Amino acid sequence: MWAVALMLGLLAAAPLGGGVSAVTLARGLLGGSLVGALGWWWWRRRAMVGPGVVPPSRMTVVSRAGLSQRCGLALVEVDGRGYLVVHGESFAEIRETKKPRPFTRSLPLLWRSRYRRGFPKVVA
Repeated sequence: MWAVALMLGLLAAAPLGGGVSAVTLARGLLGGSLVGALGWWWWRRRAMVGPGVVPPSRMTVVSRAGLSQRCGLALVEVDGRGYLVVHGESFAEIRETKKPRPFTRSLPLLWRSRYRRGFPKVVA
């Protein structure tokens, strides 16, 4: 807001100087609008994060285990996807973890059929 008021004031005072050409005025206007746009972008970006708030990291080490003195295994989550990382002194292997199967698939077929039909009602 202050930048707009300053630019309008400079534009109004420019003819009073006498030696200001149209090219100089256009360059000033372009430079002022650039500074205003960068200020607006910086202010909006800072307002999104908030003061003292750190945005969440995209990569998280969920678990880590040592296999030997020079070899280790880590479960890493990047953007919501899991990866197994085996790393050593001169190598690293990365494999994506499979999605867990739903619980209903691990139940025996007989139990699933009873569960779908409902349990028999016990009358006392």
